[in-house]
Amino acid sequence: MDSSLNNFEKELDRLLEKYLGDGRLNHLNLNSNSARKGNNEIPDVINKFYLNQLQIENNTHRERVKIDRSITLSEKILQQDNFNEFLLDLGQLCLSGGRLNLANEIFRKVKTDSSKPLHKAESLLGLADVFSRRADWQKSIRTIETAGFFYRELNDKSGQAYCENLLGLIYGELGDLSKAKDCFLNSRFLLNPVKDLELTANLDMNLGIIENIKGKKDESIKHLKKALVGYIKLGKNRRIAETRHNLGMVYLESGDYESALESFDEGIKIAKQGRFLSTLCVIYLAKSQILISKNDIYNAAGFADKALEISNATDDKLTSADIYRVKGIIERTRKNYTDAETFLLNSLRMNKSLKNTRNIAETSFELGLLNAEMGNERKKNDWLKKSLSFYSEIDATEKVTMIEELLNTKMN
Repeated sequence: MDSSLNNFEKELDRLLEKYLGDGRLNHLNLNSNSARKGNNEIPDVINKFYLNQLQIENNTHRERVKIDRSITLSEKILQQDNFNEFLLDLGQLCLSGGRLNLANEIFRKVKTDSSKPLHKAESLLGLADVFSRRADWQKSIRTIETAGFFYRELNDKSGQAYCENLLGLIYGELGDLSKAKDCFLNSRFLLNPVKDLELTANLDMNLGIIENIKGKKDESIKHLKKALVGYIKLGKNRRIAETRHNLGMVYLESGDYESALESFDEGIKIAKQGRFLSTLCVIYLAKSQILISKNDIYNAAGFADKALEISNATDDKLTSADIYRVKGIIERTRKNYTDAETFLLNSLRMNKSLKNTRNIAETSFELGLLNAEMGNERKKNDWLKKSLSFYSEIDATEKVTMIEELLNTKMN
C-alpha cells in the first residue's frame, strides 16, 4: 500500500491530539484498524512512472469509521463551544481532502446545534463551499449571503472577505469574469494582509486564473507565482499543489509542454502525499490533456479514467463534465468519431445543467473541431460560433482570433 494513504489520517490525528490528547487518540487508533481495499485497477500496459503516479487508493471506509468515532467521543468530553470548534476544523480538513459528504454532514451539525453567531457563520461558509464544489451555484450563493449577514453583524471583515472570495469563484465558474474579479477585489479590500495571509495568496491564485482565461499569460503567471510563494511560506501543501496545477495550465495553453509537465508532476507528488483527492483529480485530468498534446494517447486515457474514478467518488460533477470533454478529445484523436461525439455531447449536457458557461464554450469548440474532421462544414461553423460568442464576451483575444481563423478556413 502506498504510504501516502496515511497522510489524511496523520492530519486527522494532529487535529484529534489537539482537542482530545494522546491517550484518547491512541484508543481511537487501536479500534479503527479495519480497512477495505478499493477498486484500484489500472491498465497493465502503461508507462511505469505514470503507473506510480496513478497508484492511489480511493476507498475511505477506515477514515469514515475513525471520524465517526472521533465525533462521538469528542461530543462526550468537550464543552459545547470547543466541540463546535473541533467540528469546524474537522469539516475544513474533510473539505480540503475532497470528502464532501463528510464535510457536509459536519457543517450541518454545527449549523443546527450551535447558538454562537460566529460558529453559525463559519458552518454556513463551509456548507457554501461544499455546494460550490458540487456546482449547486444558487444554493451556494444563498448560503454565502446568510453567512455574510452573520459576519456583518459581528463586524468580522475577515469573514466577509472569505465570503466575497467564494462568490468570486462561483461567478468565475459561471463565466461572469467581470463580476468574479469585482468580488476578488472586494475581498482584497476587506482582508487584513497581515492576519489573512492565506486568503491573500488565494486571491492572487484566483486572479491568476482569470487572467489566464482572458489570455493574459504573463499577468497570470505573475499572480500565480506570488500565490505560490505565500503558500510555501505558510506550508499549505494542498494550495501548493493547486497552484502547481494552475501554473501548469498556463504553460500548457502557451505551448510550453516541458514546463507544464514539470508543474503537473510536482503537483501530483504533493497531492498524493497529502491525499488531496479533489486536487489530484484535476491534475490527473490536466496531465491527460498534455499527454494528448504529445500524442501519447494511451497514457492520456489512463489518466483521464483515473480522474473520472475519483470525481465520481468525491461527487465532483464539474470535473466529471470536463473529463468527458477530454475523453471526447481522446476518441477524436483515435478517429473514433461516434464515441467522441457521445462523450462531448455528454459533457455539454452536464455543463448546461451546471450552468458552466466557460466549459460550455470549451466543449462547443471541441465539437467544432470534431465536425471539421468529420467533414460537416455546417455543424463545424455552428459549434465554433457558439464558442466564439463566449470568448468575445470576455475579451479573450487569443482564443477569438483562433476561432475566427477556423471559421474562415474551408475544409478540403
